[in-house]
Amino acid sequence: MYLPEKSETSPVYKITVWTNDYHISPIQDIKHQLASLSIRFIDKSLSGHCGLTKTCATNLKVLNVDNGMSTDSKLHKQFYEAYKNDSEMNQVNVFMCFHPVAMCEIFMPFNRTLIVIASTRYELVRFSKEYWTKLNKNLQIIASDPRNVIAGNNLYDAEYIRYFTGIKAIVLPSLCAYTKASYRPRRQKPFIIANMNTKNFLSQFMSMLNDSFKRLKISIPIGHLRDVYKGHYEYFQLAQHPGIIHIPYQVSVMSLFEQYRMNIPLFFPSLDLLTEWHYTYRVVNERTWDGISGNIKNASRISGVLGPDIPDPNNEFDRDAILQT
Repeated sequence: MYLPEKSETSPVYKITVWTNDYHISPIQDIKHQLASLSIRFIDKSLSGHCGLTKTCATNLKVLNVDNGMSTDSKLHKQFYEAYKNDSEMNQVNVFMCFHPVAMCEIFMPFNRTLIVIASTRYELVRFSKEYWTKLNKNLQIIASDPRNVIAGNNLYDAEYIRYFTGIKAIVLPSLCAYTKASYRPRRQKPFIIANMNTKNFLSQFMSMLNDSFKRLKISIPIGHLRDVYKGHYEYFQLAQHPGIIHIPYQVSVMSLFEQYRMNIPLFFPSLDLLTEWHYTYRVVNERTWDGISGNIKNASRISGVLGPDIPDPNNEFDRDAILQT
């Protein structure tokens, strides 16, 4: 019987996506969602965690970890010149940008589809009035082409883009099915307190929590995430805990999407309580970029375009602005 030899031809892809992100999770999520489709991803990651997904950039011309977020227009031109006739780049149909959004400014000259999905405040690395304004103009150019997509992976960042640009960004929530884990609590496991950046608030929060337990005459085992897991942990390990308590340090983080996907019970302060805690203790310190540096302000560097009735989202002294986060 004659058996034909197996074909060793390379797979034919209908779409090829290029990305140079500084965050491994958003693009990992997209890859997992589209795994059944004929899509090739050229993921030359510039993230410091790229080793976890084995996507660290190799054979990348011009750009590197140190200059990838640069505002230098000369560098952007060098990237285009280096790749305009590149055989690998000529196969690319789509560029995807998450973190930072501004990475897509570099890809605009290639005249391909641009998919921009903000996973945090979109002006990352374009903080000055000059560069932020330029980014807004470029996003408006991108949005004007029906081939392109402007989105946020959460409602706040989509609305934040609209506040400053007028672009009606869509919401494309991260699915995070790549965790491949589901809630299976074990009795001996404690409730987890997720990371919070305001360290001086942790002790106060624990004191309030313990006082509540005493008043209710109950005993619940609690452990801080980094006390329970001092190094790397697996998703299935988190799914063994009865629940996770969050005092959010950011408006949206990928770990929230992951934990929600795993069906882990999640506990949060009410919006009013979190607003008060932030106003007093600055617990959501990554709500604004100035909050990270500790140099909080009462206004953004540029004006919004939606009118004076909507509070400036970067005003750290306005309870209404904080509440609407």
